[in-house]
Amino acid sequence: MKKILCSFMVLFAWVAMSSCDDDKRVDYQYLPAAIHQFVDNYFADVQVLKAEEDDDEPRYKLWLSNGFELKFYRDGGWQEVDGNLQVLPSALQIGILPGNLLTYTATQYPDAGIVEVSRYSWGYQIELNTAPVTEVKFNNDGEVTTTGGGR
Repeated sequence: MKKILCSFMVLFAWVAMSSCDDDKRVDYQYLPAAIHQFVDNYFADVQVLKAEEDDDEPRYKLWLSNGFELKFYRDGGWQEVDGNLQVLPSALQIGILPGNLLTYTATQYPDAGIVEVSRYSWGYQIELNTAPVTEVKFNNDGEVTTTGGGR
């Protein structure tokens, strides 16, 4: 009886641990058209190495051959672009961020570059490649709400 109970507990623990990771690999070609358009516009010459789908938000995660990680909402709208400490391409910054956010960043941090940007219902959060990394939050109009340290 102890062996059966022990085996059952081990099996239960294994099932519980394996179900914690809800991400599943998906074929890039089957993702929403908005994701393809985003990648084609801003990362045309970069290969998508891996794509995953999650039941939560963000819904889709992509890993690119240049080291960037992208996250998208269920409808295909972008949620996060993480350059992993690489500065985001200028065309991308101009294409997805409010102008006054970019003006503020260039004025207040002239020697820094944006290495990560996230979009939320309340606005934007960026990380700058300062030492240490600086995190700045903006409302949806691109006005600063908070500044501080990041990672």
